[in-house]
Amino acid sequence: MKLQKGFTLIELMIVIAIIGILASVAIPQYQVYTTRAATTPELVGAVRPLQLALSEYAAIEQALPATLAELVQWQTGEASNCLGIVQDVVYTPTDATTGELSVTTYSAASAVQSCIDAGAGVADEATLSGVTMYITATSNGNGAVRYDLNSTKSIGTGNFPAKFLPKIGG
Repeated sequence: MKLQKGFTLIELMIVIAIIGILASVAIPQYQVYTTRAATTPELVGAVRPLQLALSEYAAIEQALPATLAELVQWQTGEASNCLGIVQDVVYTPTDATTGELSVTTYSAASAVQSCIDAGAGVADEATLSGVTMYITATSNGNGAVRYDLNSTKSIGTGNFPAKFLPKIGG
């Protein structure tokens, strides 16, 4: 009987095929992960000041503001602060207990040169260009505000890719 030394060609081909299959699954997932890791801090960081202003208002008034004029903690024109890939953050009051935050990213046509010079502008990921993410703010009437990503509206109306939606809440 002959003693076998090493691997046969078939065994090596099976191992290479398994590695190829794993790589074909892992590489796209890694690309999504890296894009999400790069954009989530910019998206969340742009919306946090408005969340803070709404929470502060609700803690004092026990309700959300009915008009933007009542929300003196937040001033319009925040987009001129060059918020990474975020062009604008807008709050739209619904009633005393609910409102909606919308976060719009830059598109190639909307990028402001002064913000581009500061490092802000269109995202590297083409599907994140000129899309809107919606967040629902809900007050419990006792001073606490809950923020929920409105994924149905974000994906339907704003066309924000579901795989890149950040975790927003609290």
